[in-house]
Amino acid sequence: GEARVSRGGDTMINSLFIMSTGGCVIIEKHWKGKLSRNVADDFFSEFVMPCDSPKDVLPVVTHGKYVFVNILHCDLIFLAVLTSECPVMMVLEILQKVIDTLDSYLDDVTEDTLRDHFVTTYELLEEVLDDGFPMSFELNLLKDLVPPPSLSKLLDRIRPDTNGPSVNFDNSPVPWRRYGVKYANNEIFFDIVEELHTVLDNEGKVLSSEVEGKIECNAKLTGMPDVHVQFINSEIFDDVYFHPCINLQKFQQSRCLQFIPPDGSFTLMGYSAVNEGREYQAPFYVTPQIGFGDGGGRVSIMTGLRGGGLGLRDDAAITDLKITVPLPSTVDSCTIDVSQGNAMFDYSTREIVWEVGKLNKNKSSPTLTANVHVRSDAPKPTYTPPVLVSFKQSTVSFTGLKIDNVTLLNEKYRPYKGVRSMSKAGHFIIRSK
Repeated sequence: GEARVSRGGDTMINSLFIMSTGGCVIIEKHWKGKLSRNVADDFFSEFVMPCDSPKDVLPVVTHGKYVFVNILHCDLIFLAVLTSECPVMMVLEILQKVIDTLDSYLDDVTEDTLRDHFVTTYELLEEVLDDGFPMSFELNLLKDLVPPPSLSKLLDRIRPDTNGPSVNFDNSPVPWRRYGVKYANNEIFFDIVEELHTVLDNEGKVLSSEVEGKIECNAKLTGMPDVHVQFINSEIFDDVYFHPCINLQKFQQSRCLQFIPPDGSFTLMGYSAVNEGREYQAPFYVTPQIGFGDGGGRVSIMTGLRGGGLGLRDDAAITDLKITVPLPSTVDSCTIDVSQGNAMFDYSTREIVWEVGKLNKNKSSPTLTANVHVRSDAPKPTYTPPVLVSFKQSTVSFTGLKIDNVTLLNEKYRPYKGVRSMSKAGHFIIRSK
Protein backbone atom coordinates (compact mmCIF):
# COMPACT_ATOMS: atom_id res chain seq x y z
CA GLY A 1 0.00 0.00 0.00
CA GLU A 2 2.98 2.32 0.26
CA ALA A 3 3.97 4.58 -2.61
CA ARG A 4 6.85 3.18 -4.66
CA VAL A 5 9.39 4.92 -6.85
CA SER A 6 10.69 3.45 -10.07
CA ARG A 7 13.97 1.88 -9.14
CA GLY A 8 15.79 2.66 -12.35
CA GLY A 9 18.58 0.32 -11.16
CA ASP A 10 19.43 2.51 -8.16
CA THR A 11 18.86 2.25 -4.43
CA MET A 12 16.69 4.79 -2.66
CA ILE A 13 18.40 4.61 0.75
CA ASN A 14 22.01 3.51 0.48
CA SER A 15 22.62 3.08 4.23
CA LEU A 16 20.79 3.59 7.51
CA PHE A 17 22.62 4.44 10.73
CA ILE A 18 20.97 4.62 14.14
CA MET A 19 23.21 6.73 16.36
CA SER A 20 23.23 8.08 19.88
CA THR A 21 23.29 11.85 20.32
CA GLY A 22 26.90 11.35 21.43
CA GLY A 23 27.83 10.12 17.96
CA CYS A 24 28.05 6.38 18.70
CA VAL A 25 26.65 4.15 15.93
CA ILE A 26 24.36 1.52 17.50
CA ILE A 27 22.97 -0.17 14.39
CA GLU A 28 23.83 0.16 10.71
CA LYS A 29 22.18 -1.39 7.65
CA HIS A 30 23.46 -1.15 4.07
CA TRP A 31 21.69 -1.90 0.80
CA LYS A 32 24.12 -0.90 -1.97
CA GLY A 33 27.63 -1.58 -0.83
CA LYS A 34 28.79 -1.05 2.72
CA LEU A 35 29.58 2.57 3.53
CA SER A 36 32.30 3.26 6.05
CA ARG A 37 31.23 4.47 9.48
CA ASN A 38 33.39 7.48 8.68
CA VAL A 39 30.40 8.76 6.69
CA ALA A 40 28.27 8.79 9.86
CA ASP A 41 31.19 10.35 11.76
CA ASP A 42 31.42 13.10 9.13
CA PHE A 43 27.71 13.83 9.53
CA PHE A 44 28.09 14.07 13.30
CA SER A 45 31.19 16.29 13.27
CA GLU A 46 30.00 18.57 10.45
CA PHE A 47 26.34 19.02 11.40
CA VAL A 48 25.60 17.83 14.95
CA MET A 49 28.60 19.05 16.95
CA PRO A 50 28.40 22.70 15.79
CA CYS A 51 24.76 22.92 17.04
CA ASP A 52 23.72 23.78 20.59
CA SER A 53 21.39 20.76 20.51
CA PRO A 54 20.88 17.79 18.13
CA LYS A 55 17.32 19.01 17.57
CA ASP A 56 18.76 22.07 15.80
CA VAL A 57 20.19 19.96 12.95
CA LEU A 58 18.35 20.45 9.66
CA PRO A 59 16.46 17.32 8.54
CA VAL A 60 18.18 17.30 5.13
CA VAL A 61 21.82 18.31 4.61
CA THR A 62 24.46 17.58 1.98
CA HIS A 63 28.15 16.79 2.35
CA GLY A 64 30.22 16.01 -0.72
CA LYS A 65 28.47 13.31 -2.74
CA TYR A 66 26.17 12.31 0.13
CA VAL A 67 22.73 13.55 1.13
CA PHE A 68 21.97 13.06 4.83
CA VAL A 69 18.30 12.73 5.87
CA ASN A 70 17.83 12.52 9.62
CA ILE A 71 15.22 12.44 12.39
CA LEU A 72 15.89 12.86 16.12
CA HIS A 73 13.84 10.53 18.32
CA CYS A 74 14.32 9.88 22.05
CA ASP A 75 18.02 10.85 22.07
CA LEU A 76 18.64 8.74 18.98
CA ILE A 77 19.50 9.98 15.49
CA PHE A 78 18.04 7.98 12.61
CA LEU A 79 20.28 8.81 9.65
CA ALA A 80 19.58 7.78 6.05
CA VAL A 81 22.47 8.25 3.62
CA LEU A 82 21.56 8.80 -0.03
CA THR A 83 23.98 8.53 -2.93
CA SER A 84 21.51 8.98 -5.80
CA GLU A 85 18.70 11.42 -6.50
CA CYS A 86 15.38 10.54 -4.86
CA PRO A 87 12.48 12.35 -3.09
CA VAL A 88 13.77 13.32 0.35
CA MET A 89 10.27 13.86 1.75
CA MET A 90 9.55 10.21 1.07
CA VAL A 91 12.78 9.26 2.83
CA LEU A 92 11.72 11.31 5.87
CA GLU A 93 8.40 9.49 5.87
CA ILE A 94 10.19 6.13 5.63
CA LEU A 95 12.40 7.02 8.62
CA GLN A 96 9.32 8.00 10.63
CA LYS A 97 7.63 4.70 9.74
CA VAL A 98 10.75 2.80 10.83
CA ILE A 99 10.63 4.66 14.16
CA ASP A 100 6.91 3.99 14.59
CA THR A 101 7.43 0.29 13.84
CA LEU A 102 10.27 0.00 16.36
CA ASP A 103 8.13 1.87 18.92
CA SER A 104 5.39 -0.71 18.45
CA TYR A 105 7.83 -3.59 18.91
CA LEU A 106 10.04 -2.27 21.70
CA ASP A 107 7.52 0.00 23.51
CA ASP A 108 10.30 2.53 24.09
CA VAL A 109 13.06 3.03 21.50
CA THR A 110 16.27 3.78 23.38
CA GLU A 111 19.92 2.88 23.00
CA ASP A 112 19.47 0.12 25.59
CA THR A 113 16.37 -1.44 24.00
CA LEU A 114 18.02 -1.42 20.55
CA ARG A 115 21.07 -3.19 21.94
CA ASP A 116 18.91 -5.67 23.86
CA HIS A 117 16.85 -6.47 20.75
CA PHE A 118 19.56 -6.19 18.12
CA VAL A 119 18.40 -9.23 16.10
CA THR A 120 14.74 -8.18 16.08
CA THR A 121 15.68 -4.70 14.84
CA TYR A 122 17.75 -6.14 11.97
CA GLU A 123 14.97 -8.55 11.01
CA LEU A 124 12.49 -5.67 10.89
CA LEU A 125 14.78 -3.59 8.68
CA GLU A 126 15.05 -6.59 6.34
CA GLU A 127 11.25 -6.80 6.06
CA VAL A 128 10.30 -3.12 5.77
CA LEU A 129 13.00 -2.12 3.26
CA ASP A 130 14.12 -4.00 0.17
CA ASP A 131 17.18 -2.66 -1.63
CA GLY A 132 16.56 0.60 0.22
CA PHE A 133 12.97 0.88 -1.02
CA PRO A 134 9.91 0.71 1.27
CA MET A 135 8.10 -2.61 1.32
CA SER A 136 5.41 -3.24 3.96
CA PHE A 137 4.98 -1.37 7.23
CA GLU A 138 1.74 -3.21 8.02
CA LEU A 139 2.24 -4.04 11.69
CA ASN A 140 -0.14 -6.97 11.80
CA LEU A 141 1.76 -8.74 9.03
CA LEU A 142 5.16 -7.80 10.43
CA LYS A 143 4.28 -9.29 13.82
CA ASP A 144 3.55 -12.57 12.07
CA LEU A 145 6.84 -12.48 10.16
CA VAL A 146 9.00 -11.06 12.97
CA PRO A 147 7.54 -11.91 16.41
CA PRO A 148 7.87 -9.08 18.97
CA PRO A 149 10.52 -9.79 21.63
CA SER A 150 8.04 -10.97 24.29
CA LEU A 151 6.24 -13.31 21.85
CA SER A 152 9.53 -14.55 20.40
CA LYS A 153 10.70 -15.72 23.83
CA LEU A 154 7.40 -17.53 24.41
CA LEU A 155 7.63 -19.25 21.01
CA ASP A 156 11.17 -20.35 21.74
CA ARG A 157 9.96 -22.04 24.92
CA ILE A 158 6.91 -23.80 23.53
CA ARG A 159 8.21 -24.56 20.01
CA PRO A 160 11.96 -25.07 20.31
CA ASP A 161 12.21 -27.08 17.08
CA THR A 162 10.72 -24.41 14.81
CA ASN A 163 12.17 -21.29 13.27
CA GLY A 164 9.13 -19.12 13.99
CA PRO A 165 5.36 -18.97 13.67
CA SER A 166 3.65 -20.53 10.70
CA VAL A 167 2.00 -17.83 8.64
CA ASN A 168 -0.40 -18.65 5.81
CA PHE A 169 -0.48 -15.86 3.23
CA ASP A 170 -0.75 -18.06 0.14
CA ASN A 171 -4.53 -18.43 0.27
CA SER A 172 -5.28 -14.87 1.39
CA PRO A 173 -7.00 -12.60 -1.16
CA VAL A 174 -5.39 -9.50 0.41
CA PRO A 175 -1.74 -8.94 1.44
CA TRP A 176 -2.52 -7.32 4.83
CA ARG A 177 -4.54 -10.19 6.34
CA ARG A 178 -3.55 -13.82 6.78
CA TYR A 179 -5.90 -16.63 5.86
CA GLY A 180 -7.74 -18.64 8.50
CA VAL A 181 -8.07 -16.10 11.34
CA LYS A 182 -10.41 -17.43 14.06
CA TYR A 183 -11.88 -15.87 17.22
CA ALA A 184 -14.25 -17.28 19.82
CA ASN A 185 -15.61 -13.74 20.39
CA ASN A 186 -15.81 -11.51 17.35
CA GLU A 187 -15.58 -7.76 17.91
CA ILE A 188 -14.56 -4.55 16.16
CA PHE A 189 -13.84 -1.19 17.79
CA PHE A 190 -13.43 2.30 16.33
CA ASP A 191 -11.84 5.38 17.90
CA ILE A 192 -12.39 8.81 16.31
CA VAL A 193 -9.52 11.02 17.51
CA GLU A 194 -9.40 14.71 16.54
CA GLU A 195 -6.75 17.34 17.26
CA LEU A 196 -7.37 21.09 17.29
CA HIS A 197 -4.59 23.30 15.94
CA THR A 198 -5.41 26.89 16.79
CA VAL A 199 -3.96 30.33 17.49
CA LEU A 200 -5.92 32.75 19.72
CA ASP A 201 -5.28 36.31 20.80
CA ASN A 202 -5.17 37.15 24.52
CA GLU A 203 -8.90 37.90 24.54
CA GLY A 204 -9.80 34.51 23.10
CA LYS A 205 -10.49 35.58 19.51
CA VAL A 206 -9.69 32.83 17.02
CA LEU A 207 -6.93 33.91 14.64
CA SER A 208 -6.60 30.54 12.95
CA SER A 209 -7.94 27.04 13.55
CA GLU A 210 -7.98 23.69 11.85
CA VAL A 211 -8.80 20.12 12.86
CA GLU A 212 -6.94 16.96 11.95
CA GLY A 213 -8.39 13.58 12.76
CA LYS A 214 -7.86 9.87 12.40
CA ILE A 215 -9.96 6.77 12.89
CA GLU A 216 -8.25 3.92 14.70
CA CYS A 217 -9.65 0.42 14.37
CA ASN A 218 -9.14 -2.78 16.35
CA ALA A 219 -10.63 -5.76 14.53
CA LYS A 220 -10.80 -9.21 16.07
CA LEU A 221 -12.91 -10.96 13.46
CA THR A 222 -13.01 -14.50 12.11
CA GLY A 223 -12.49 -15.27 8.44
CA MET A 224 -12.51 -12.63 5.67
CA PRO A 225 -15.15 -10.11 6.81
CA ASP A 226 -16.24 -7.32 4.47
CA VAL A 227 -16.90 -4.33 6.74
CA HIS A 228 -19.04 -1.32 5.75
CA VAL A 229 -19.02 1.93 7.77
CA GLN A 230 -21.46 4.82 7.33
CA PHE A 231 -20.90 8.27 8.84
CA ILE A 232 -22.89 11.22 10.14
CA ASN A 233 -21.39 14.55 9.02
CA SER A 234 -18.96 13.03 6.52
CA GLU A 235 -19.02 16.27 4.53
CA ILE A 236 -16.30 17.57 6.88
CA PHE A 237 -13.72 15.30 5.20
CA ASP A 238 -11.26 17.41 3.22
CA ASP A 239 -7.77 16.02 2.72
CA VAL A 240 -7.89 12.28 3.48
CA TYR A 241 -5.52 9.32 3.55
CA PHE A 242 -6.45 5.66 3.89
CA HIS A 243 -5.11 2.31 4.96
CA PRO A 244 -4.55 0.17 1.83
CA CYS A 245 -7.52 -2.01 2.82
CA ILE A 246 -10.03 0.78 1.99
CA ASN A 247 -12.07 0.53 -1.22
CA LEU A 248 -11.38 4.00 -2.66
CA GLN A 249 -14.10 3.80 -5.31
CA LYS A 250 -16.73 3.11 -2.66
CA PHE A 251 -15.62 6.14 -0.63
CA GLN A 252 -15.61 8.43 -3.67
CA GLN A 253 -19.13 7.34 -4.58
CA SER A 254 -20.84 7.40 -1.19
CA ARG A 255 -18.43 8.75 1.49
CA CYS A 256 -18.70 5.31 3.13
CA LEU A 257 -15.87 2.95 4.00
CA GLN A 258 -15.72 -0.61 2.72
CA PHE A 259 -12.78 -2.82 3.69
CA ILE A 260 -11.45 -6.22 4.66
CA PRO A 261 -9.55 -5.27 7.83
CA PRO A 262 -6.11 -6.39 8.98
CA ASP A 263 -6.17 -8.54 12.08
CA GLY A 264 -5.71 -6.38 15.18
CA SER A 265 -5.10 -2.65 15.63
CA PHE A 266 -4.42 -0.26 12.75
CA THR A 267 -5.13 3.28 11.54
CA LEU A 268 -8.13 3.02 9.21
CA MET A 269 -7.95 6.57 7.84
CA GLY A 270 -6.84 10.10 8.56
CA TYR A 271 -8.27 13.44 7.51
CA SER A 272 -8.19 17.18 7.82
CA ALA A 273 -11.54 18.92 8.29
CA VAL A 274 -13.12 21.45 6.00
CA ASN A 275 -12.35 24.97 7.23
CA GLU A 276 -14.48 27.10 4.93
CA GLY A 277 -17.39 28.64 6.82
CA ARG A 278 -16.40 26.91 10.07
CA GLU A 279 -14.56 28.08 13.18
CA TYR A 280 -13.37 25.25 15.40
CA GLN A 281 -12.99 26.26 19.03
CA ALA A 282 -12.36 24.58 22.38
CA PRO A 283 -15.27 24.73 24.89
CA PHE A 284 -13.18 26.65 27.42
CA TYR A 285 -11.22 29.90 27.62
CA VAL A 286 -7.73 30.82 28.78
CA THR A 287 -6.96 34.52 29.36
CA PRO A 288 -3.28 35.21 30.04
CA GLN A 289 -1.74 38.54 31.04
CA ILE A 290 2.04 38.75 31.16
CA GLY A 291 4.03 41.90 31.83
CA PHE A 292 7.62 42.80 32.74
CA GLY A 293 9.11 45.79 34.50
CA ASP A 294 12.48 46.58 36.01
CA GLY A 295 13.80 43.51 37.79
CA GLY A 296 10.86 41.25 37.21
CA GLY A 297 7.35 40.65 35.98
CA ARG A 298 3.94 39.21 36.70
CA VAL A 299 1.94 36.42 35.09
CA SER A 300 -1.84 36.14 35.58
CA ILE A 301 -3.98 33.43 33.94
CA MET A 302 -7.65 32.57 34.28
CA THR A 303 -9.34 29.58 32.68
CA GLY A 304 -12.82 28.09 32.73
CA LEU A 305 -15.67 26.59 30.71
CA ARG A 306 -17.47 28.85 28.28
CA GLY A 307 -20.88 29.78 29.64
CA GLY A 308 -20.07 27.92 32.84
CA GLY A 309 -20.30 24.64 30.95
CA LEU A 310 -24.00 25.08 30.14
CA GLY A 311 -25.02 22.33 27.73
CA LEU A 312 -21.80 20.36 28.24
CA ARG A 313 -22.55 16.72 28.99
CA ASP A 314 -21.03 15.21 32.13
CA ASP A 315 -19.27 12.54 30.06
CA ALA A 316 -17.68 15.23 27.85
CA ALA A 317 -15.65 16.95 30.56
CA ILE A 318 -12.40 18.79 29.85
CA THR A 319 -9.60 16.77 31.47
CA ASP A 320 -5.80 16.80 31.63
CA LEU A 321 -5.76 20.56 31.05
CA LYS A 322 -2.18 21.83 31.12
CA ILE A 323 -1.04 25.41 30.51
CA THR A 324 2.62 26.16 29.79
CA VAL A 325 4.14 29.66 29.86
CA PRO A 326 7.64 29.91 28.34
CA LEU A 327 9.62 32.73 30.01
CA PRO A 328 12.74 34.63 28.87
CA SER A 329 16.09 32.97 29.57
CA THR A 330 16.97 35.86 31.91
CA VAL A 331 14.33 34.74 34.46
CA ASP A 332 16.08 33.10 37.43
CA SER A 333 13.24 32.49 39.90
CA CYS A 334 9.48 32.49 40.18
CA THR A 335 6.86 32.27 42.95
CA ILE A 336 3.52 30.80 41.90
CA ASP A 337 0.05 30.60 43.45
CA VAL A 338 -2.84 28.63 41.93
CA SER A 339 -6.45 28.10 42.98
CA GLN A 340 -6.64 24.62 41.41
CA GLY A 341 -4.18 21.92 40.41
CA ASN A 342 -0.40 22.08 40.67
CA ALA A 343 2.12 24.49 39.18
CA MET A 344 5.88 24.65 39.06
CA PHE A 345 8.69 26.66 37.50
CA ASP A 346 10.95 24.42 35.42
CA TYR A 347 14.43 25.91 35.79
CA SER A 348 15.89 23.86 32.92
CA THR A 349 13.39 25.11 30.33
CA ARG A 350 12.43 28.44 31.99
CA GLU A 351 8.74 27.54 31.84
CA ILE A 352 5.80 27.79 34.19
CA VAL A 353 3.88 24.53 33.92
CA TRP A 354 0.36 24.54 35.38
CA GLU A 355 -1.39 21.16 35.63
CA VAL A 356 -4.98 22.38 35.98
CA GLY A 357 -6.58 18.95 35.62
CA LYS A 358 -10.35 18.80 35.14
CA LEU A 359 -12.58 21.83 34.51
CA ASN A 360 -15.76 21.47 36.55
CA LYS A 361 -19.12 22.96 35.66
CA ASN A 362 -20.56 25.74 37.82
CA LYS A 363 -17.33 26.13 39.77
CA SER A 364 -15.19 29.25 40.15
CA SER A 365 -12.67 29.74 37.36
CA PRO A 366 -9.18 28.38 38.18
CA THR A 367 -6.53 31.11 38.37
CA LEU A 368 -2.75 31.35 38.46
CA THR A 369 -0.65 34.30 39.57
CA ALA A 370 3.13 34.30 39.46
CA ASN A 371 5.79 36.84 40.39
CA VAL A 372 8.81 36.54 38.16
CA HIS A 373 12.34 37.65 39.05
CA VAL A 374 14.83 38.58 36.32
CA ARG A 375 18.60 38.54 36.77
CA SER A 376 19.88 41.91 38.02
CA ASP A 377 22.37 42.25 35.17
CA ALA A 378 19.75 41.52 32.49
CA PRO A 379 17.74 44.14 30.57
CA LYS A 380 13.96 44.32 30.82
CA PRO A 381 12.42 41.61 28.59
CA THR A 382 10.70 43.09 25.56
CA TYR A 383 9.21 39.87 24.20
CA THR A 384 5.96 38.51 25.62
CA PRO A 385 5.88 34.75 25.03
CA PRO A 386 2.82 32.82 23.81
CA VAL A 387 0.98 30.45 26.12
CA LEU A 388 0.72 26.76 25.18
CA VAL A 389 -2.33 24.65 26.05
CA SER A 390 -3.04 20.92 26.05
CA PHE A 391 -6.21 19.06 27.06
CA LYS A 392 -8.47 16.09 26.34
CA GLN A 393 -12.22 15.78 25.95
CA SER A 394 -13.92 12.39 25.77
CA THR A 395 -17.03 11.28 23.85
CA VAL A 396 -17.16 14.23 21.41
CA SER A 397 -15.39 15.39 18.26
CA PHE A 398 -14.73 18.98 17.21
CA THR A 399 -16.32 18.38 13.80
CA GLY A 400 -19.36 16.43 14.94
CA LEU A 401 -18.19 13.40 12.93
CA LYS A 402 -19.87 10.18 14.09
CA ILE A 403 -20.07 6.59 12.94
CA ASP A 404 -23.73 5.93 12.18
CA ASN A 405 -23.73 2.29 11.17
CA VAL A 406 -21.33 -0.65 10.95
CA THR A 407 -22.37 -3.71 8.95
CA LEU A 408 -20.46 -6.90 8.21
CA LEU A 409 -20.90 -8.95 5.05
CA ASN A 410 -19.29 -12.15 3.81
CA GLU A 411 -19.55 -13.81 7.27
CA LYS A 412 -22.57 -15.16 9.14
CA TYR A 413 -21.75 -14.10 12.71
CA ARG A 414 -22.71 -10.78 14.32
CA PRO A 415 -19.74 -9.11 16.00
CA TYR A 416 -19.79 -6.79 18.99
CA LYS A 417 -19.21 -3.21 17.80
CA GLY A 418 -17.85 -0.28 19.79
CA VAL A 419 -17.29 3.38 18.87
CA ARG A 420 -15.57 6.10 20.92
CA SER A 421 -14.64 9.72 20.23
CA MET A 422 -11.82 11.81 21.68
CA SER A 423 -10.89 15.46 21.14
CA LYS A 424 -7.58 16.94 22.22
CA ALA A 425 -5.20 19.81 21.63
CA GLY A 426 -2.71 19.77 18.81
CA HIS A 427 -0.73 22.98 18.42
CA PHE A 428 -2.81 25.22 20.72
CA ILE A 429 -1.24 28.67 21.13
CA ILE A 430 -2.52 31.81 22.83
CA ARG A 431 -0.82 35.12 22.27
CA SER A 432 -0.37 36.90 25.56
CA LYS A 433 -0.41 40.58 26.48
